[in-house]
Amino acid sequence: MKRKLVYDESEEPCPENESQDALSEEKEIDYEPVHFLRCHSRKNDPADVRTQVWHCAFEPDAVDPKKTTNFIATCGGNSVCLINVRTGEVTGKFNSKDQKEMFYSVAWTTLLVESGDPPQINVLAAAGARNTLHLIHPEGGVAFHEHQFLRSKRVNVSSLMFHPKQGNILFCAMGDGQVLTWNVGSPAPPNYETQLNLLLTLEARSEIFSLVFSSHLDILLAASNTGVCGWVVTQDMLRKKPNNVAMLKFNFPKRRGNTTRTSEPQLVDSIEMVGQSTVATKCALHGVIYLWNLTSAIQGDAVTTVQPTHVLQWSDTDNYFMNMGCHPVAGLLACGDDMGALWLYDLSNILQQPAQDKRVAPSTILDWPDVEDSHVDRNRKLRLGVYDIVVDKVAVSSNGRYLVAVTSNNMVCIWKRTK
Repeated sequence: MKRKLVYDESEEPCPENESQDALSEEKEIDYEPVHFLRCHSRKNDPADVRTQVWHCAFEPDAVDPKKTTNFIATCGGNSVCLINVRTGEVTGKFNSKDQKEMFYSVAWTTLLVESGDPPQINVLAAAGARNTLHLIHPEGGVAFHEHQFLRSKRVNVSSLMFHPKQGNILFCAMGDGQVLTWNVGSPAPPNYETQLNLLLTLEARSEIFSLVFSSHLDILLAASNTGVCGWVVTQDMLRKKPNNVAMLKFNFPKRRGNTTRTSEPQLVDSIEMVGQSTVATKCALHGVIYLWNLTSAIQGDAVTTVQPTHVLQWSDTDNYFMNMGCHPVAGLLACGDDMGALWLYDLSNILQQPAQDKRVAPSTILDWPDVEDSHVDRNRKLRLGVYDIVVDKVAVSSNGRYLVAVTSNNMVCIWKRTK
């Protein structure tokens, strides 16, 4: 890391009559682009438009986990960046010692520290193509632990997620179809002593792309190339460490235009919990985002065909792996497309409507702005007519004030809600 990070968790004053925690009171949802950064460049090349920035996640508030701070972690190439979304300043950067590393996922957690001052710290996990987990304490300015899983370096880590109710439990989705569940201990500064302890190995038997956890039902869900997989993971199971955990399977309706009687493979490339029991799922090539009720779905057999409560209109693109983002407190779901645009859905309004098959239009679409780039010559500018600008992931702050999108063209895009 470049230096110790000092977090500014102060809030900007809300616009007049605007709710601090929700978007539902405002009829119009609009954002303006405020900072577009290229901070993951290989060899610090300011004209690098090839490095993909795969993932981003807002830092949780260490005192109130329902809130986020003004800092976002992004990963792309062999680096992880910490950015202040208010100022656009890159306050820290971690580079892997392995030049061939390509980080695919980052995940935050808050760990309790015995006799610590403060009594809790925020820790960041990062992993990707080289099958190696990195644990970072940004405020301490240190990457304190590195662990290569007992597999070939050809097996990547596709997704990371910490248990929302037990912050030292880390789920790691592997490229070979397993989810490894680790206890990362309680590393505390200045020594950060920790040893990973494997608790569970969950078998998906499919390639996994992203993970979410339902705290209400204690169910881990995984988006995979054959639908959605799920496992009941209780606190008791984490203590007893059973060898085999039964897998649930969730399938989705046929995509529009498929008139054949035979079913087709359903590649689910993104999944989000958008409520206590409401799940958002995006199936590749379907052109929609499905909202469905997990409580209702698990009442059936081990393999269930989901009945969506709402079908959200999305892009008809044939590109894959554009990950949604949502913060339930903000009540906003966002997903980018392969034209640099962000599709926004006001969940607080949509979920109040009765279940229906009719497609629900997005609340608004933020088009890719005209970005001037002084570091790129005229033939390499990020113009939609020249490049596909694929939005790989979107993150939403807890108060809905900021959106962050990361792209296939080495851009971190920060949008701020207008008054």
